[in-house]
Amino acid sequence: MKRIFELTPTESLSLSGRDLLNVIRQSEGRTVLSETVVLGSPLAEGVSNPEMAAACGADLITLNRFSFTAPLIFGWDDRAYSPWDVSALAMHLAKAALAHRSSKTYLSDYRTLVGVPLGVNLEPVPQGTTYPKGFTLNAANLEAVQRFGFDYLVLTANPMTGVRTEDLIEGVRMARSALGKDFLIMAGKMHGAGTGVDHSPAVAKELAAAGADVLLLPAPYTLGGYDELRVFEMIAAIHETGCLAMTCIGTSQEGASPEVIQKIALFAKGAGADIQHIGDAGQSGMALPENLLMLSETLRGRRHTLRKIGSRRR
Repeated sequence: MKRIFELTPTESLSLSGRDLLNVIRQSEGRTVLSETVVLGSPLAEGVSNPEMAAACGADLITLNRFSFTAPLIFGWDDRAYSPWDVSALAMHLAKAALAHRSSKTYLSDYRTLVGVPLGVNLEPVPQGTTYPKGFTLNAANLEAVQRFGFDYLVLTANPMTGVRTEDLIEGVRMARSALGKDFLIMAGKMHGAGTGVDHSPAVAKELAAAGADVLLLPAPYTLGGYDELRVFEMIAAIHETGCLAMTCIGTSQEGASPEVIQKIALFAKGAGADIQHIGDAGQSGMALPENLLMLSETLRGRRHTLRKIGSRRR
C-alpha cells in the first residue's frame, strides 16, 4: 500500500473511508491536512483556496464555511465574473447556490479539479444556539455530506460556537449512525471555542466509542500549557483507543513565520501525531503558502513535497 504523499490524484480519489484511514496510518506521521475557508474572497483572485492548498502539497483539505443551504466555493463558482460587476456576480451566485443544492456532480467535478480527498466541517452546536443551519450538524446536512461526495467529515468547534465536549460525543454518535461504518469521521477541539477544552483519556475513549476515527487536539505550543510532553501523553491515550491523532494549528499561528511552523511540526511529529492540520487564519481563508510548504517539507522533506506538487495532474 502506498503512503498518502505517494498517491496520484486518481488513486487518492478512489479510496474508501477505511482505505484512506489505512493509507494515513501507513504514512507514519507525514500527512498534511489544510483547512480552508471557501465562503469569501480567496487568497489569489480566480483560484479557490483548496486549489491553492493542493498546489502547496496538502494531502487532505477540509472545507470550512461550506454551507449546505447555499453551497458555494469562491474562486471556483465566481471565476467567470469580474469582481467589479457586483450586480451580475450576485445574481450568478444566487442562482448557482440554488442549483448546487440538488446537483449530483457539483462537488465531484470540483474534487477532481483539486485532486485530493476533501472533507467538510460541521458544528454540533447545542440546541437553542443561533447558528447558520448550513454549517450545523443535523440530519439534512449529514445526508448532503454523502450526496455531495465528501471523503470525510470533521466535527469540531469554530471560535465562540459554544460547542461542548458532550456535544461532540453525541455528534459523533449521530454522524456514525447516519454515514455508516466505512465513512471517515474526525472529531475534537483544536481550541476552547468559548467553552474550554478537555482532552483527557476518558474523553478520547468516549469519542472513539461513539465512532470517531481521528481525534483532534492542539498542536504543541498552540495553546497555553500544551508543550510536547503533554501532547505526547494525550496522543498516547488516543492511540490506546485505536484512533489516529491529528494535531491542529488552529490559533492563527498558521499566519506566523515559517520558522514557527517548522518548530511546531517537529514537536508534533515527535509527540506521535498521525496527521498535522494547519488552519485557515493565515490570510484570506487559508494558511500562508510558504507555511504549508514548510509544514510539508518538515514532515517529509523537499523530495516528497516536490513529488506531491509535481504529480497533481496525473
